[in-house]
Amino acid sequence: MKFLRFLPVLLAFFLITNCSKREEQAVADAEEWQVYPGPSGPSGPAWHALALLKTGDNPLWFELGSEGPLLVGSPASAALAPYTPWPHARYISGMQEWEGFVVMAVNRDGFLVLGSENPAEEETADLMMYRVAGNGFWEPYTAGSFFIWDDKPAILLYRNDFFSDEGAPPLANQVFVLDRQSSVPLAARVNALESFPPGGPWEAEVLHRGPDGLWYYRMREKDKPQRATAFFRTGDLSKEGERISDDEWRNSFSGAADIPEEGDLPFRLPALPEDFVYTGIAQLGEVLVATWEEQQLPAVGAAGFMVVRNYPPGD
Repeated sequence: MKFLRFLPVLLAFFLITNCSKREEQAVADAEEWQVYPGPSGPSGPAWHALALLKTGDNPLWFELGSEGPLLVGSPASAALAPYTPWPHARYISGMQEWEGFVVMAVNRDGFLVLGSENPAEEETADLMMYRVAGNGFWEPYTAGSFFIWDDKPAILLYRNDFFSDEGAPPLANQVFVLDRQSSVPLAARVNALESFPPGGPWEAEVLHRGPDGLWYYRMREKDKPQRATAFFRTGDLSKEGERISDDEWRNSFSGAADIPEEGDLPFRLPALPEDFVYTGIAQLGEVLVATWEEQQLPAVGAAGFMVVRNYPPGD
């Protein structure tokens, strides 16, 4: 299980002022909830454009469906998705700001991308929403890590056999990147993750950068009754890593996140229903993007994201 996934750092974002009045107003105010189709063209990325979002003071809530994000009134009105162990659930497993976009990695699906309709206008709150999906190819696999490779957002896919063995075939390539020129994720080679220990077959499962700036990754033996695990680190993912101990692997997560005090946050988010939590926050110009999940550890039910124009606490 991903070490940082349920750290208390995420909980620091959950204890935020209740905004139920704003949510009620958003449901009643159709103008604030309009979503307009927006085409992609030769001047923009090759990704599939889903919509132009007219954001305002009232949040726009989206849940993740099998065909992409769906607009809902609030997380409480999301579909009653069955609780599923997190490796096999549909949720946002990571979010990063990249070249003027907010990129979200969606487990079992692909990438969702939000970007300004007019990048030259710094104060615009209109966002284009794009979907760059694996077209069902990713469905049997888990998005284990979200990182930057060759200056592009990248996802590491693997067969998670902790909760169940779905019998998915091994992947010829485990890493896929988001590229402006492609409407689908592109396979990429990362040499460090393809230098397997003796025996096998092996797959990389988790990759992250430690507080020392080095890359750490975990590899696991597959398709055997007794499955060994090995840990590695490297300063350069284009080169083979060195094997490390279990303790060195665990220590690579220490000091990885600072927990801010609630009063230090320059914004506030709407309160969520019971069993729902925020899992990440990013800012794109004057718009906040926050990912959320319905959780019963270690399972995920409904999941999605919210966008809202930024406003300071106390407004």
